[in-house]
Amino acid sequence: MRTGEREDDGEEPPDGAPYVDGAWGRTANPNTVEGELQNLAAFGSGLARMSGPRRTAAKVVVWLILIGTTIAIIYEAVGIFQLW
Repeated sequence: MRTGEREDDGEEPPDGAPYVDGAWGRTANPNTVEGELQNLAAFGSGLARMSGPRRTAAKVVVWLILIGTTIAIIYEAVGIFQLW
């Protein structure tokens, strides 16, 4: 069974079109470093556009992730140095 495929269903945006960072406008594979950086940039621009309680909640979540990562790194470093 053949489905109706459109020619513009590709990953690349058409020539002359403005860049759109979305599910269909991505130019980098999300499983690569470039794709991760592109996702982080999209998250940052989305966070910058937020306002009010949603922005505050997003900032709290980001800070909790950063604090948790820092605690884990310190805990592992202390564990490594205790082995010596």
